[in-house]
Amino acid sequence: MDKANASVLYYCPCTGSMRTSEAPNAPSEVDAEQKPPLSTRGSAVQSGLAAMRLWPIERLYYCDDCSEVRCPRCVVEEPAGYHCPNCLFDVPTASVRSEKNRCARNCFQCPLCTHVLSVVEHDGLGSDGESAGFLLSCAVCFWDSRAIDWVFEKATGISAQVERLKAAEPSSKEYANLLDYWRSVQRAASHRPATRLSAAASSTAFKHRLAGSGSHASAVTTADAIPPYKAACYGNDDHERVAQQMALDDARSLPFSADQQNRSGEPQRVRLHMKLSRRCRICHHILIKPESKAQATRFKIQLMAANFLPSVTVPTALASPRSRVSVLDPIPAFPLRVGGTVPCVIRLANPLYTEMDVVLAATSDDDVTVDVLAPQFTLPPFAELWEYDEEEDEDSTAAARSSDSKRGIVHRHGNRVAIRLDLTPHTQVDSLTISLHITCSHVDDMPDIDTEDTASSSRRIVTNSFWAYISLGAVHQSSK
Repeated sequence: MDKANASVLYYCPCTGSMRTSEAPNAPSEVDAEQKPPLSTRGSAVQSGLAAMRLWPIERLYYCDDCSEVRCPRCVVEEPAGYHCPNCLFDVPTASVRSEKNRCARNCFQCPLCTHVLSVVEHDGLGSDGESAGFLLSCAVCFWDSRAIDWVFEKATGISAQVERLKAAEPSSKEYANLLDYWRSVQRAASHRPATRLSAAASSTAFKHRLAGSGSHASAVTTADAIPPYKAACYGNDDHERVAQQMALDDARSLPFSADQQNRSGEPQRVRLHMKLSRRCRICHHILIKPESKAQATRFKIQLMAANFLPSVTVPTALASPRSRVSVLDPIPAFPLRVGGTVPCVIRLANPLYTEMDVVLAATSDDDVTVDVLAPQFTLPPFAELWEYDEEEDEDSTAAARSSDSKRGIVHRHGNRVAIRLDLTPHTQVDSLTISLHITCSHVDDMPDIDTEDTASSSRRIVTNSFWAYISLGAVHQSSK
């Protein structure tokens, strides 16, 4: 049994495409003959379908309205806020689209190494003896904006100055002229009454069919005539120069020139990052809601499964109850062999501040027979004082240890309880996986909202049930 590489995964009942009408069933009592949702024979747990449904408890959420486990595939993500990762400026949601999801301040990326550029003063002096302007410089590859003739008047508002520089370029003017031209064509076409017949008549295929048919074809062409486009910056010489460019195959054969890349690349504004909030796909209850500020790392709401469900681990050693210092007693690792009964110790920890009742049920198949020696037990509540490993009274706990050992409880410490399972493998497999159905219930004290007395509260029993899959390593043939 390879305890060092043993893994425990929790099963999520969703398939990643849950609908609102597919409400989860209420948790019921544990049935010892209940079949696990995934087969544990051979390497079925490592299959693609199982990988989408089995998750470690650290990545699972918990919906307290549905009382169900939620995985990253069955939650809905929503943007909770936008910010620049460089200057940590909180960007309002209304201006994200207008700024094209990029920072509108002085945050630019280097076109060569994508490092954030810095605003530095120009080395030279102007005609009046003052500074000649400011540049964007990279401290990694030593690129600066002089390679593309970008020199700024001020050290602030770089984005606005870049927009003015780009607007003065011939390509930007020509693009704006094209937009105005096609908008005018679209407005003229919208005022014309359109029918299915006229739309079909204006198609290119219909015009080709009517080519040479006389006055009807000329009428269609005249009705849908588009005024000629007049270039704003480019002339006929420019079009001929573009048409005479070399072929793409010839361009690929040329050697790469770093100087050409320096002159053609332009710095891009840093993309904005966003914080996500997550909701339950069934009841739309908020599971995760971070602080909207970029500097904040806390969460307003954080419903993780590790804070509500007991964690299951396979320990390699347990704390010695007879020692006043932190001494660990190693658990002997017996090899898994076909036909032999091997003890296995698993440990459950209670994350809540209330006592939790646990009921375990194991399923057996053709690969292994699992016998749970402690099917029912109680997990003590979590307390901060237990982190200091205070001394326990040996006289008061001796009787409790004797009673626990008879019931299959190996060890108790704080809010953790270790129990014993007896495994009997029947076949040789590469990875032996056992499935446990765990049902835990605790009393939740909820404040009474109807009355003004804050001390009064209503008590309700919260019951959660889930499947845990424990991988214990390979099973070998029995040695004769």
